[in-house]
Amino acid sequence: MEKTIRTHRLAGLTWQEFRSIVPEVTDAVLLPTGTVEAHGVTSLGTDNTIPEAIAARIAAPVNALIAPTIPYGITRSLLAWPGSTSVTPETFERYVYEVAASLAEAGFRRIVFLNGHGGNTGQLKDICFRLYREKKMFSLALDWWVLCAEETRTVYGHEGGHGGTDETAMVIAAAPEEVRADEFRPDLAFPAPPGTTISPYPGSIILYDSDDGLPDFDPARAQRLLDAVCARVAATVNEVFRRWQSIR
Repeated sequence: MEKTIRTHRLAGLTWQEFRSIVPEVTDAVLLPTGTVEAHGVTSLGTDNTIPEAIAARIAAPVNALIAPTIPYGITRSLLAWPGSTSVTPETFERYVYEVAASLAEAGFRRIVFLNGHGGNTGQLKDICFRLYREKKMFSLALDWWVLCAEETRTVYGHEGGHGGTDETAMVIAAAPEEVRADEFRPDLAFPAPPGTTISPYPGSIILYDSDDGLPDFDPARAQRLLDAVCARVAATVNEVFRRWQSIR
């Protein structure tokens, strides 16, 4: 009898189901990572909502389970804004590594970190290198907004910054109840001057360069972006998985 995956949510499986499909049916796991911080007029959990939405849509196409999200990350320049939280880089790196190492011990050979927060990027890179060296686990850390910048430009004509066009659109499409369009005003945005380091940032929407844009609240365009992002992420993951076959 062919074994199938009833749910791609790791936490939704029984231990008996897990034992029957890992690693025989799949040895790949998606791990969303983010943080809790201010994002213009989207939820404090925006950086978790987006990678969770991507994971839910690509798990079947890439044949992977979805591990529970690591929701607390490294918040720096927006820590002063109400509701924002942070852990230290050392705490984040140690905790995420130990979670991933435990997933390797549970039977996974491949892990994809679906990252929703730029503050985590450096530590995730170090974790990837360490996972192979110490656990022989193949790992991919993916910043969706960087990988999919062209998709944002195609749909909107520009990129998004922090809490701007792309992040707002992704939340509109994935979890519209987490968006408060009526609270938007242009002065929430702050164009970051080149060559400056500012802490805390004087705006909860950060425009890093002249190609970044303000939120757009059209749900149809938002859905186009979510679909395009998920397609690009799935294609990227599948291509990396395919290339890994030659060295596994």
